[in-house]
Amino acid sequence: MKSTCLTICLSTLALAACAVPTHEQPRDISAPADCPKDWTTLSSLDDRVKQLSPSLREERIALRDERRIANDGNVEKEVDRNPELKAKIDDFNRRATQEYATSAYAILKDPSPEMYSISQTHDAADRNIDIGLNQNMRILTDDWNRFWLWGFPSMLSPTPIMDTSGQPR
Repeated sequence: MKSTCLTICLSTLALAACAVPTHEQPRDISAPADCPKDWTTLSSLDDRVKQLSPSLREERIALRDERRIANDGNVEKEVDRNPELKAKIDDFNRRATQEYATSAYAILKDPSPEMYSISQTHDAADRNIDIGLNQNMRILTDDWNRFWLWGFPSMLSPTPIMDTSGQPR
């Protein structure tokens, strides 16, 4: 019985100590999470593309056509054979992401990306969770020790008590 309880409690402690936060960590404000890595592969009907300026949209179409010609009609394929085109696409992706990140659409979609709750950042929430978990585990350990009578010294004397009444046994 004692070993079963000990096994269950130790298993619970091990699982509780391995808690992993389920929220995503703070991200770079200049690159929203919904930004694509390659803007040239998106459809013209995509809402993110519609937020770009007309000049960037035209440049995206030109780069898309250039990429299609370089890849024998396939836009999705990586442009490894043409380093100049790859550099142009990388530069365009950087500029498009920067413009999208500062657009009213992206800002209104997530006006406070660093906040986890109404009053805490992700780091502060993680810290509070860790402190609470640490305190709970220490309290559980104290309770466990008291349950098995390990939490305080024995009231029995370590030396034998002499019978001083003078009566024979």
